[in-house]
Amino acid sequence: MTAVESELRSIGELARASGLTVSALRFYDRSGVLAPARVDPVTGYRWYTEEQVGPARLVAGLRRVGMPLAGIAEALRHRHRPAEVHRLLDAHLRRLEDGLADARRELSRIRSLIDPEEIIVTTRLVLSRTDLAAAVDAVRFAVGADPGLPVLSAVLVEVEPDGVRLVATDRHRLAVARVGGTVDGTVDGPPVSALLPVASVDELRALLDLDGADVTEVVVATDRVTVTVAGRPVTAVPLPYDFPDYRRLLRAQLGDVPTYRIPFDAAALRAALTADG
Repeated sequence: MTAVESELRSIGELARASGLTVSALRFYDRSGVLAPARVDPVTGYRWYTEEQVGPARLVAGLRRVGMPLAGIAEALRHRHRPAEVHRLLDAHLRRLEDGLADARRELSRIRSLIDPEEIIVTTRLVLSRTDLAAAVDAVRFAVGADPGLPVLSAVLVEVEPDGVRLVATDRHRLAVARVGGTVDGTVDGPPVSALLPVASVDELRALLDLDGADVTEVVVATDRVTVTVAGRPVTAVPLPYDFPDYRRLLRAQLGDVPTYRIPFDAAALRAALTADG
């Protein structure tokens, strides 16, 4: 061992200090994420400085939570800029949460396929009638009309712990609207989703124009969706199709770019665009 190497950590020592395996350290060297301070020209053995222990531990932590390689590299580059790293962590956490919600919905669908006779769990919530109507208006234009693609001739309804999301796409346009929060502050039941045919959506939208009620009761199950306004119910049978993974599309388009929610009056905008045309 040379005098220089005696002041460095071997790859095995860095592995023990950081929680990364030796093979992982070799991988991150080849990937350009965590290069050693010195590589022996004869043996190819890698040596690291004491200052590289902290970055290696950061890489190990990000690896454990499933951060993609590009994200790990970016976090390492910005490790002296906490705000940037926190932004990366927040974006990754949102991806994990979205993935977990998707997994729960898919597992629920799989359970119903395995045991169609099992007890159907329903989810109930109470929404603002006007907010729900605005959400329907915001996505209705993007519903597909191709008879060969019935999965797109529908609106996806997703009930989550903090509200409802409506999604529609015709392959060329994608519209997503959210009714945030419930009237009574609770969602009675697990997260659930249903794909409603456009005819049922239009029937529901007409019901939302009824006077005499400010709130709408929504009951969502895997086999039916019932919306009640002013004592008048409309029941729809969900379509048995898998809606496209719109979240992956949005992530691919936006990446980790910050997004902003801008509320607007969909009816007023549509009227203005029609007048301009």
